[in-house]
Amino acid sequence: MQSKVYLQLKNKTVRDLYWLLFSEPPLSLDYDLSPYSLFPGEILREWQESTVAYFIELDKNSSDLEQFVNRRRNRRLGFYAEALLSYFFQTFNEIELLLQNFQINIHKKTIGEIDFIIEYKGKVIHLECSVKYYMLKNLKDFNVGSSWVGPRLRDNLELKLGKIVKNQIPMGLNIEVQEKINKAIDASHLFIKGVFFAEEAIAPGRINRLVPNLFIRISDLKASNIEAIEKLSRPNWLSALAPIKKMKSPKALKIEDPLKNPILFMFNDQQARFVVPDDWGKNS
Repeated sequence: MQSKVYLQLKNKTVRDLYWLLFSEPPLSLDYDLSPYSLFPGEILREWQESTVAYFIELDKNSSDLEQFVNRRRNRRLGFYAEALLSYFFQTFNEIELLLQNFQINIHKKTIGEIDFIIEYKGKVIHLECSVKYYMLKNLKDFNVGSSWVGPRLRDNLELKLGKIVKNQIPMGLNIEVQEKINKAIDASHLFIKGVFFAEEAIAPGRINRLVPNLFIRISDLKASNIEAIEKLSRPNWLSALAPIKKMKSPKALKIEDPLKNPILFMFNDQQARFVVPDDWGKNS
């Protein structure tokens, strides 16, 4: 992300919000989410053009944003991203936040939750949010959703998107939601951001919109001429992957081996990579 506004931002939390809104989604437009779709790019482009003054001012006075996102002690990446979006929807004057984190109950049992319903230019929009960092387990299966997995191999893209499309987004049609906002929903979308990683460079395809970042096995790292200079811990996985300037004379980090789980690092070539155990993905 190299927009002029982004490069001016000094506050990390403000940069995270900007990155969350305006970075390219990792998921290809060719991925079938029917009957739904990704959040419209044209709306995001409108917001990017109309929020220049908003972000410059927010960067000067960021304390309210920082207090807002730090209210929860739980530092899960998804909660952090939702807090950032919530702040934006509540403070950008062209948007009205109608509903957030609304639980759907049947017979006193919670069956799901609505992420956000907003109104923009007279349209009521329901969006379900997901921030994912998936890695391609098998290079030959780059067009198979189940081959893109979480760093700890606990979930995969096909299952995650299937759950959102089949279970979460349709909850916007629930009568409880309609009664709560007293308006009809005009459209429902998946708002997905994050970064995809592969062991080798692959062209954009049915899954990945962009050429993925790379991940590297620990033994290959030892034989390479690149060095890790910063460990990126959640929830610092947003704008940290798009640094605005190079570190001066960065000191290389020593990575403990054997490595138990993948760890995300920034490297001295300004690229973010997962470093993974040598057997990662080979026995599952």
